[in-house]
Amino acid sequence: MAEAKPSIPLNVKPTASKQKRNVRDRRLMAATVLIVLAAWVYGYFANGTDVAPMVPEVIPGATRVVIENGLFVGRDATGNVLGYAAVGEAPGYAGPIEVLVGVDPAGTILGVAIVKQRESPGFFRLIENRDFVAQYASKAVTDPLKLGGDLDAVTGATVSAEGVAMSVKTAVSQIAADGLNITLPPEKRQIQFGAPEIILLLLFLSGYIGHKLRSQAWKRRVRWGTLIAGMILLGFVYTAPFTITMVISLLSGYWPDWHNNLYWYFLLGGIIFVTTVDAKNPYCHWFCPFGAFQECLSVVTGAKVYRPREWNEALKWVQRGLALGAIVLGLVLRRPGAAGYEPFGTLFDFRGTAVAWIFLVLIVLASLVVKRPFCNYLCPLDPVVDFIAAGRRWVRESWQKWTKKTANA
Repeated sequence: MAEAKPSIPLNVKPTASKQKRNVRDRRLMAATVLIVLAAWVYGYFANGTDVAPMVPEVIPGATRVVIENGLFVGRDATGNVLGYAAVGEAPGYAGPIEVLVGVDPAGTILGVAIVKQRESPGFFRLIENRDFVAQYASKAVTDPLKLGGDLDAVTGATVSAEGVAMSVKTAVSQIAADGLNITLPPEKRQIQFGAPEIILLLLFLSGYIGHKLRSQAWKRRVRWGTLIAGMILLGFVYTAPFTITMVISLLSGYWPDWHNNLYWYFLLGGIIFVTTVDAKNPYCHWFCPFGAFQECLSVVTGAKVYRPREWNEALKWVQRGLALGAIVLGLVLRRPGAAGYEPFGTLFDFRGTAVAWIFLVLIVLASLVVKRPFCNYLCPLDPVVDFIAAGRRWVRESWQKWTKKTANA
């Protein structure tokens, strides 16, 4: 993906055709905001879950469920209390994860069921295949319930597993306090700041310094250095590229816990901040892992960017439509992970459906003929960044006109 286009100098009067195009584009921007807002409202009110029918799953033998003191209470046919259940919620990678936890009167966990989750299907399937929630059975509410301690983590879906663990802990704490009259000690959250975060910040810094260089030879060297580092480290080592899922999560209000997700905030916040302030796209052009992979393939065959003049405008609108469709779908379903169509996970994690593998193979073959085909024609992130840059230009021009008008008043 190319860098966001620099803004037009404000002292240059646009032509009539350019003025018409600006009016058209800004009307479309306003319509896009309204569409996204409508999808958000619909998704917010249309995705409730009735939890009560699930209580017998986590309190075996319960034939009657009542709500007492904010808890689901499961009773048998004779009215004896078999256990208490509560819903816990905590941030996952693509949104909040809700679980239902059942605990018997002695303080032993009877069962855990997933109520709702918004994670990418491929990543959450790892948790389901490992039967992650089954290990909570027979644990006491006073146990630490910590990944890597008395609970086994899930390699490749760490953030999702942490979201489930935190959700269970939240529900258990409520049951202990309101049903068992047990006060559990508050959990101490440690800030996780390590190699991935440091590498990401260094890549941002390198990209910023690189695009300021006047020497084209050194600019190319620095850019290729950041591209290769991004592909290897952010792609194959940490599998943490920028995805449309992150954008949908941000719009949905599904922000992960910052203590162990600083990387999420650095990546998303850095792209938005730099694009807003400097009108540059630091990620796509300098260290996008998948963009680097495609560009490496194009070097092998000498492939060039292909932008047919008669199709260029139509292809841009197809790309924008795909991006808007993914965002609207994610907001309507309230499942950001279900709307992503990028082949990143298939390439970097070697996991995916048959359709995902076929899509990746087609992109690889196309990259040998055309430079960065996915970035230029399909990637949903480029339109998002362009939208931010266009909004920035609109605000600057409006501010300039307003200040000029007030100065002459």
